[in-house]
This record gives sequence, structure tokens and C-alpha cells, in this order.
Amino acid sequence: MKKFQLAGALVGAVALVGLASSPALAGTDVTVYGPSLKQGCSYASAAHFASYGEVFTVYDKCADGWAAVVKVDVAPYQSGGGYDFYIWNPNSADGSPVTVNKSYAEGTGVCMQAGSGEYSSGEWGAWGYWSCGTA
Repeated sequence: MKKFQLAGALVGAVALVGLASSPALAGTDVTVYGPSLKQGCSYASAAHFASYGEVFTVYDKCADGWAAVVKVDVAPYQSGGGYDFYIWNPNSADGSPVTVNKSYAEGTGVCMQAGSGEYSSGEWGAWGYWSCGTA
């Protein structure tokens, strides 16, 4: 019986050492979409947060004359619909995505909401739903 107890303790210790030396676990990626008002377009905009490297990418998904924009709220979250910053993609639907690199502590919550607007005036609207991930 003592052999089995010793073997069990040894397996448990090896598992703990393996866990302690493994790299940190990645967070949760998130993708959000802004609704389109133009027939034939599923979405006007999209944004993706990649938890590995904390990279935000904003896409203009519809040639509707509007730029893509995303609001970002990072924990601790703002109250009353607030957010920490926003990212525009004025490159049009045929242009390139806009990428922004940030750095957050592991486990930090990140929420986003995609919409569209007029880049030159800063007017925006047509927001999709907020969705959250973690760094």
C-alpha cells in the first residue's frame, strides 16, 4: 500500500513541477461587429482583440462611405457607457485594416464595441453589441 501512496505522491509532485514551469495561459480573444445600414453588407465594421500580444485590429467591412471605428474599455471598466479609447479605420472597405498594439497585465478585461462614422468630423453611430475578452 505504501508503494501506491509513494507513487501517487511522486506523480502529483511531477505534475505540479510541470505546471509551475509551463508558460502563462493566454487570455480570451474577442471579435465584435458593427451593423450595416447598406443593403448587401452583413456588417459595416469589425474589430478583433488578440489576447496574445494585446493587439487590436479594426476592419472596414462595407463600401458604404463610412469609416469603421471601435470603442475600447479596459478594466477597471468605465461607468455610464464610458470607454478608455477608440480606434478609427478610415481606409475604406478596400483598404488595409488598422492595427494597434497595447500592453496589459495577464487577466485584464478588455471590452469592445464596433460602429461606423465619418472620420473627418468624428461623428459616429450604428453601434453593435459590447463584447469582452481578457489579456
